[in-house]
Amino acid sequence: MARKLQKKERKLLTILLFLIKFNLLAIPMYLVIYFDLSFPPLQNFLATLTKNSLALLGYPAAQEGSSIITANKNQFYSIEVSWDSTGWKSMYALLALAIATPIKSLKKKLKFIGIAIPTIFFINFLRIFTTILVALHYGLNYFEIVHTLLWREGLILAVVLIWGVWLWNEKNNLVVTQIYH
Repeated sequence: MARKLQKKERKLLTILLFLIKFNLLAIPMYLVIYFDLSFPPLQNFLATLTKNSLALLGYPAAQEGSSIITANKNQFYSIEVSWDSTGWKSMYALLALAIATPIKSLKKKLKFIGIAIPTIFFINFLRIFTTILVALHYGLNYFEIVHTLLWREGLILAVVLIWGVWLWNEKNNLVVTQIYH
């Protein structure tokens, strides 16, 4: 005789299915990493955006591909916007989280993705820009500290917080898995 799963069992099954979907969606990201693929137009776009922002603040700035050349106090800096610096993993992770989340409405998912991805892109741009400003004012010694400790982990936190706020707002629209056994 088939019995309906209890509420707690359904929630656990829903979480399990979310984790399976999320991990399956992570496979393309790992393939990009494994095959060392990149998208130079995104790197160049971020370098251009950063160079123009530095120039707007009065710093001398030039660009060669994805590298930004700038100076402060007769000290020149060449900083490359690498593929990893584009924030692509954070944007992809947020996309995968949204797709894997069991929300009833596809429209709500798409709306979230349409807002969240540009938000992460902008936060990542701020990460690059402020890290360069720190290097210009305090030297390259502080560049790595700010880049690694503050911003790399900060971007991960931003992804989790943005997704968590959306999840909290959509808690009444979650689909709980229904299985009989």
